[in-house]
Amino acid sequence: MSTPSLREALRAHTDAEHQALHRHAAFDGLFRGTLDVVGYRALMIRLYGFHTPLDRAIMETLAGRPAPDSGYRYAPRAPLLAQDMQALGAPGGTPPLCPGARALVTPDTIGGVLYVLEGATMGGSQIDRAAHRLLGHDGPAGRRYWAWCRAEGKHRWPLTLRHLDHLQSTGAPLPPLLHGALGTFRLLADWLAPLDLPAPIPQARRA
Repeated sequence: MSTPSLREALRAHTDAEHQALHRHAAFDGLFRGTLDVVGYRALMIRLYGFHTPLDRAIMETLAGRPAPDSGYRYAPRAPLLAQDMQALGAPGGTPPLCPGARALVTPDTIGGVLYVLEGATMGGSQIDRAAHRLLGHDGPAGRRYWAWCRAEGKHRWPLTLRHLDHLQSTGAPLPPLLHGALGTFRLLADWLAPLDLPAPIPQARRA
């Protein structure tokens, strides 16, 4: 019986969390056309708060490490999300940033973290179409991140898979990689949880 690939192991270990994220209220509303621009802006602000510390942790962890044979290079997401927030009229100042990224990203777990983030880039092409419909204009303003996902995902995913093959062939321990992938899904789900809260019921105006 052949040994499953690292990609297969990561997918099997995180399938439940992956499917739950697809059903998140904000993404579901965007696809169904029930999310308004205010809700979409809240989603983009939240994603910026997630990716900013994660970008930093990944770049710090990769700094000074020899490039693998896969040719994989990480591309920070937060700058694109910052442009989208500005285009959407987000309030000034730094939004809240997601805690836990620094502790999650280590040399042993980073392969699992990247598996989740690059997989999300592939899914971003579908989100880009939904964001396009919501915003109602052809320019990239407000959806630069998703447009980047659509343009780059098909190139980045094969590099990511080669990077995972490289990790497997060099004997990278599996448990930390699984922890990195599962932890990333759970960290994002927890960070997006406030967007699941129902809108407050307006109080009746006093006469």
